[in-house]
Amino acid sequence: MLSKKKASLLFDIDNTLVDRDTAFHAYMQNFISRNQAALDEEDMSQVHAEMMALDCHGRKDRKLFCHEVLQSFPGLPYTVESLWEDHMSLPDFVNPDKVLNEMLERLSADYQLMILSNGSANMQRRKLHQAGLADYFEHIFISAEVGCAKPDHRLFSHVLSHCRHTSVVMIGDDYINDMQPAMSMHLKTVFINPENETVAIRPDFELSSIHQLEEALACMI
Repeated sequence: MLSKKKASLLFDIDNTLVDRDTAFHAYMQNFISRNQAALDEEDMSQVHAEMMALDCHGRKDRKLFCHEVLQSFPGLPYTVESLWEDHMSLPDFVNPDKVLNEMLERLSADYQLMILSNGSANMQRRKLHQAGLADYFEHIFISAEVGCAKPDHRLFSHVLSHCRHTSVVMIGDDYINDMQPAMSMHLKTVFINPENETVAIRPDFELSSIHQLEEALACMI
């Protein structure tokens, strides 16, 4: 039996629900501060800029990111494994967004809310907890737990089997991993696109901020 709610909403986590780039920026400032002795001949602002560039908004494989950081800054006293362990403190730098939380509270009355995210389970669930978001979602699907990752259609199909409505909306900031597979599976799409990225096929809606979602849904559903 279909739910009386309006639709099932599938949310990405990083830079959609959670301002992951801001958290990473704060983590990098902390990391550089703790490792100044190993970087004493470097321009700290340049170190920060290079690490942010290597990060690629978190879309790069984390072990590859750690390897590239150590290649770029060989004086750092880490292995790939120990740098990854340090990186696991990233969720501690996530800040709750009261406006977003209040919006999700309202949306949960009318929509089935679900998470569809790539990443490690520990990292992604801690981000949600730190942001105060976990309790708003009926299901949380993370690639490391399911066994396949976006843009693999198998992950989307697994999530869709738990949707309680025929109308499904994918909401995310990654055109390749979020929008393209959702569009190919004929889902409705909301692209969080603050940098106004040019894309080949336009999703149903493009927003500069997740805070505009309610207005977009009112036009879509």
